[in-house]
Formats: sequence, structure tokens, C-alpha cells
Amino acid sequence: MQKFMKMAALGAAGVAGGTFVAYFALIAVFRPVANGGFDGVLWATVTIAMVVPVAVLAGAHLAFAKQLKDGSSPMPR
Repeated sequence: MQKFMKMAALGAAGVAGGTFVAYFALIAVFRPVANGGFDGVLWATVTIAMVVPVAVLAGAHLAFAKQLKDGSSPMPR
């Protein structure tokens, strides 16, 4: 199990980065255009509202990555 913990930590960190890539991709898809779709105010609202779940997911995965990178705890649970 120990030899897979470093790879799992790297994967969790990759997922954290991937959530921000997906966030920026969605911002680009939902951008206001001249022929319809979101207007500027709705786009700004959605952009700000989407950052909260993205930050929570990325933060949780970074916490998992840190725990995995540190290895097993010497304290009993």
C-alpha cells in the first residue's frame, strides 16, 4: 500500500488542478455572445457562484493529497 500512496497523492493533486481547468472551460462556454445566451450580469453571477463548489472540491483533493503524501500516521486511531 505504501508504494501506491505517492501516486495516489499525485492523482489527487491532478484532480484538484483538473477542477480548475473544467471551471475555466465552463466559463469560456457560458461567456456572453452577441446572438443570445447569457447576458453579462448572469455570466458574472454564474462565474462567481461556480467558484465556491470548485474551490471546495479542489481544497478537499489537496487535503487528500497532503494526507497521502505524508504517509501513515504514527498515532493509533
